Amino acid sequence: MKQVLVVEDEKIIRQGLKVLLEDVLGGFRVVEAKSGEEGLLYVRDELPNLIITDIRMGGMDGLTFISKVKQVSKQIPIIILSGYNDFEYARTALRHGISEYLLKPVNRTELSEVLSRIFGTTDIEVENPTSSRQFQNILQYIQDHLSKEITLKQIAEHVDLHPQYIGQLFKSELNQSFTEYITEKRLERAKDLLKQTQLKVYEVAHLAGYKSPKHFMTVFKQEVGKTPVQYRNFS
Repeated sequence: MKQVLVVEDEKIIRQGLKVLLEDVLGGFRVVEAKSGEEGLLYVRDELPNLIITDIRMGGMDGLTFISKVKQVSKQIPIIILSGYNDFEYARTALRHGISEYLLKPVNRTELSEVLSRIFGTTDIEVENPTSSRQFQNILQYIQDHLSKEITLKQIAEHVDLHPQYIGQLFKSELNQSFTEYITEKRLERAKDLLKQTQLKVYEVAHLAGYKSPKHFMTVFKQEVGKTPVQYRNFS
């Protein structure tokens, strides 16, 4: 199992990378450091197999941290994280022996590709998005609670992740927003109920998670192109 040091002052990004590396990709153990100073102490104590570091942090910035790591060992591969505004800064870092760079928010597929280039594809077991245990847990929670109100905060408490990170997961795993996914699943349930039962439209709306039948009918017509009654009678 490869040891990865993640140096990042934003907790949500550290947490997200830990999930991606340990639970989604597998084969990695993540050690977190919230500053360059903290990361450097770890490097001097125990050399990791890989370092992923933010390029801009409070205190010791990413480039300073990298230069000090290079004084300890020139062999540790380093991935830098940067925002779009730091693109030129990141390119400069690449000329100083950095292995790769990734733009925030980190995409699972892009991270996998970078790791494959660093370690070789045979060393990395990339799972299908649907095999991510935590993401499957999130999707199952939604399926089990479709008839009720569902918020990112509720899901975050259920799976012990940051709400913002969960929102990013939907984008990276399904290329959908959390809201788009919820709407899609609610309408799928509504369609099934309209076709397979004789429930009233307001009852279908309730079971599909809509408190207001009027709102349900508006969303249904907008997304499906027919009213619920038209869908039931003519589809």
